[in-house]
Amino acid sequence: MQETKPLQGITIIDFTRLLPGPLGTHLLSQLGAKVIKIESPKRLDYTRFYEPKIGDSSLMFHAMNHSKEQVIIDYENEEGYQKISDLIATADVLIEQFRPGAMASFNLDFETVKKINPNIVYVSVTGYGQNGDLHTKAGHDINYLATAGLLDLNRDNQGKPVIPGFQIADIAGGSYMLISACTSGLLAQKLQNKPQYIDLSLLDATIPLNAIAHSMSQGGASYKKTPILSGMLVNYNVYECSDGKWVALGALEPKFWNAFCEMVDKPDWKRKTDMELIDGIFPKKDLELLFKTKTRDEWARLSATHDICLSPILEIDEVTKYRHVMERNIFNEGTIKNRTIKTYAAPFKTYS
Repeated sequence: MQETKPLQGITIIDFTRLLPGPLGTHLLSQLGAKVIKIESPKRLDYTRFYEPKIGDSSLMFHAMNHSKEQVIIDYENEEGYQKISDLIATADVLIEQFRPGAMASFNLDFETVKKINPNIVYVSVTGYGQNGDLHTKAGHDINYLATAGLLDLNRDNQGKPVIPGFQIADIAGGSYMLISACTSGLLAQKLQNKPQYIDLSLLDATIPLNAIAHSMSQGGASYKKTPILSGMLVNYNVYECSDGKWVALGALEPKFWNAFCEMVDKPDWKRKTDMELIDGIFPKKDLELLFKTKTRDEWARLSATHDICLSPILEIDEVTKYRHVMERNIFNEGTIKNRTIKTYAAPFKTYS
């Protein structure tokens, strides 16, 4: 089989800034699309000014945008607007990430753009969508997680909501859902032979991450009281090793747990159901002591030939060097001003 680029020949006009849109359009470029990033000199992408920098712009900006054609143009004057209109006329997709009504103020809303290009797929990425009580409100990842109920499920032992160390709504709800929105829009345009408008809300796209908790609550149960996958089970937990590093044990099903027990020569630990492995019913302390008998990498090597769902918890700078990640070509390398940086490759592989 030969790897292919499914969006080869597709041109995307990208008006997005910050994280959700730019990361999403970068991934679309890795799937073969030509992406033209549009910035107004009045509202440059804020990530240009972050640290650390390569030249005049941040490494983060370069990582998410170096694969695109970058155009800075004042589309609020007549000459700039005409240039933008010419680009739109030959594009397949337009993506914008302003609050509702902003593109209309630039005379670049969907109703106007579809007259310029009657085959356009137009995607609006916002925090709360184009309608509803919150549709004009500003927000960031933490706000969408709060409104989605995800922060309610992520609390410390004192009951305080814990802010994740990474962006969930922006990336899972925004960047990755943007790929689905674009490809769905392109398919619909081809099947229906008419322009498509897509209203992508980060909140809407993030709420389904509560799938387990929502299904339990509808059955009268509370995930917060029985956090099966959030520390309640000793066989689905994290453990510190002798070197201060950590491993993640995901031996959820009894077959994996019992295989783990065989690996560590603890046949008396075997159980028939995961309910017997609830912290407090099964002594978690025994596992904590066991894992501290070896380093993280010793546990990784020992478990490599056993089907037990045990993984080393990699530190962030170890991820790009991890053997499996390298073999899957999850990262690409790019050169910015004689400096090599790693950027994300296509989020999935396609073959013919």
